[in-house]
Amino acid sequence: MGLMSGKTVFITGAAGGIGFATARVMLREGAAAVMLTDINEAVTTSAMEKLKTEFPKANIECGWPNLLDEEAVGNALRGFAKKYGRLDAVCSIAGITHNTTIKRIMDGEFKKQIDVNLMGTYNVDRQAGLIMSTQRFGSIINTSSVCGLYGSPMGCGYGASKAGVIGLTKSLGRELGYFNVRVNCVAPGTIRTNMTKNLSSAAQEAATANIALRRMGEPEEVANMFLFLASDLASYCTAAVYQVDGFYI
Repeated sequence: MGLMSGKTVFITGAAGGIGFATARVMLREGAAAVMLTDINEAVTTSAMEKLKTEFPKANIECGWPNLLDEEAVGNALRGFAKKYGRLDAVCSIAGITHNTTIKRIMDGEFKKQIDVNLMGTYNVDRQAGLIMSTQRFGSIINTSSVCGLYGSPMGCGYGASKAGVIGLTKSLGRELGYFNVRVNCVAPGTIRTNMTKNLSSAAQEAATANIALRRMGEPEEVANMFLFLASDLASYCTAAVYQVDGFYI
């Protein structure tokens, strides 16, 4: 019996990085069903097949709804919940980043960050909240960033969008608590994913210089926080931000 035994989990941004690691840890802890979603059909399907090889007896599905299309998001969530009879946890991990200063930012780039990172999260949260408030249980876990707490020296759209996710989380946590639905968010720091793997050694050294643990985090270390918040261990935790950042100093 694992922490997620009998529970169903819907994950966005699940084809790689933190999302894929989160899917793995949910399955490892006995999730009854996991739905992987991401933007690219081929990559998402490949991720599902990898997990099916590792967990051959598990119920693992995948999809690629456009997160900016709230109807498509709702259909995916409702279909998953109907098939398995419940929706226990939703991990909203999909997002994009940019490292463009205000002097060089292209027209539309700021709006794109807000659309994908904030509006995409809102669409997932709203549709999940409608299902969970009716069943009167569930955990919604959003993904912010330390940039949403402290700002970003490059890429104001990313910091602004992730700060918005924090406001969304705190507001929905207050609102949906009446229905026994918890809403929290995870704020990762510098994590070793596709976004950071191509950094030069000098850039990696600079990125970790102000981290107390003096290293990047691993996707699995962030996934463990999603696991905690999705599980019954976090039954009295809501409307909060949980930093997984090695402590910025």
